[in-house]
Amino acid sequence: GERMRAKPGTKDYGALSVAVQYYAETEICLQVPPSSFRPRPAVDSVVIKLNIREKPTVLPLDEKIFFQVVRGAFSQRRKTLVNALSNTIKKLSKDELINILKELGIDLNIRGEQLSLAEFSAIADAIVLKSKNRENER
Repeated sequence: GERMRAKPGTKDYGALSVAVQYYAETEICLQVPPSSFRPRPAVDSVVIKLNIREKPTVLPLDEKIFFQVVRGAFSQRRKTLVNALSNTIKKLSKDELINILKELGIDLNIRGEQLSLAEFSAIADAIVLKSKNRENER
């Protein structure tokens, strides 16, 4: 439950957090103690209510690319964003990804867990536009 609600920069923030927050608002309704289960788990549990949004929090140009960027950013958590994305986004070179991050004012040493949904969307949009520009030049 905490992972679904996690904010950027926290240890619980990940691809699940981004995906859930993209589509829904989360609300913790009830804490469930370990004693409620057999066998007893080593963690507390929560009941979460998901309030589905009428439209996502951000509106990327291409939702598929948005989630590809999110998955890529979290696929190798110890790597910087540019290194993680260069292993995932094959449409662009590492230098092109670096230029995109620079143009967006995003620190090249940042890791995916520090980015907001809006920043993920901006990166995805820039990748889409860069890819389209490249195709138009051909």
